[in-house]
Amino acid sequence: MTASIPNPKSPIQKPKSIELLFLGTGPAMGLNGRTTSCYLLRINERRILIDCGPAIIQQLHETGVAPHQIDDVCFTHAHADHALGYPMLMLWRLFKAPAGVGLPRIIASEAVLTALDGVMQHALAGEVELTKAAPRVALPTSAPASLPFDAEITLRTWPMAHSPYAPTLGLRFEIGAPPEQKIIAFTGDTGPCDNVIPLAQDADLLVHEATFSARLKPELAGGAFGHSTAQIAGRHAAAARVKRLALVHLDVKEEGQESLFIEEAAAEYAGPVSAPFAGVLFTIQG
Repeated sequence: MTASIPNPKSPIQKPKSIELLFLGTGPAMGLNGRTTSCYLLRINERRILIDCGPAIIQQLHETGVAPHQIDDVCFTHAHADHALGYPMLMLWRLFKAPAGVGLPRIIASEAVLTALDGVMQHALAGEVELTKAAPRVALPTSAPASLPFDAEITLRTWPMAHSPYAPTLGLRFEIGAPPEQKIIAFTGDTGPCDNVIPLAQDADLLVHEATFSARLKPELAGGAFGHSTAQIAGRHAAAARVKRLALVHLDVKEEGQESLFIEEAAAEYAGPVSAPFAGVLFTIQG
């Protein structure tokens, strides 16, 4: 399935570099130095926000990015730590953005869009109709989908294994054309899932949730509550032949044991593994 709408930006030149800024890398309750998982993907002049948790305004402020600079917001799912910042992002855009700056395009499943409208109605009822005017694209949660951003960027999505109440989409950004194409993939929240393999196949970077550690909690080695271990993340990365793996969404109870998560994933995957803190910037050369 392919979804598309008129693109607000003209086609860009072949990217010279792609940057991924980790705005937050923690779970729902956050971690010291992490906050909730959220990312800013920069491709030339386009800025794409991946998820929008409750601390989004502070996350952007601390990294020097103004909310009105966001062109697109992609949601993996509707759980609070991934979506509850949406009203504040919209409030900032409505009342503090420079004149003439429009609202960001929202890209999400129909389940997320319905949830966002409900949150807006409860939090900012007076503005809900105006924010509904923001460009939006609905993607399916039952099958893979494809959304061309422009001549150089395509988003592909796959259903992940997380929550029936909050169905999750893994996001794969393909930038440029083979053989120089660059790929960045995000699982969002997920337990073990065969769809992670096509999602992450040959990716330059896979951002994979690793809420648990199989070493610290052997009883959760197979994943639990719709979440993965670092071991599962490493296995997915190896099977998909990714070039680099970043672990995020680490359990708040395991603060200070990031090296153990890295070692656990590295036992399954031979490439570089990290567990970034908020503010870390990855640059991928195009």
